[in-house]
Amino acid sequence: MEVREGMSKVVLTLGPGHTLRDAAQRMTEKGVGAAVVMDEEYPGPRIISERDILNSLGRGEDPDSECVADHMSDTLITAAP
Repeated sequence: MEVREGMSKVVLTLGPGHTLRDAAQRMTEKGVGAAVVMDEEYPGPRIISERDILNSLGRGEDPDSECVADHMSDTLITAAP
């Protein structure tokens, strides 16, 4: 099996200033479980996942005031298709 067989053709990109609610809504609309976060201040791409958002909600944080930047992952494992 090659990586390309499990890849999604839909890629969602967000900025670090988006709220968690906005990220969740956009991820739901696109039918994806994660979004790439791009910003000139950060070297390389980051990612925000459903799990990151759920962890924040589980801690009682407000999705309307929490920003993607505070919950994104910076350790990415990548592979060529």
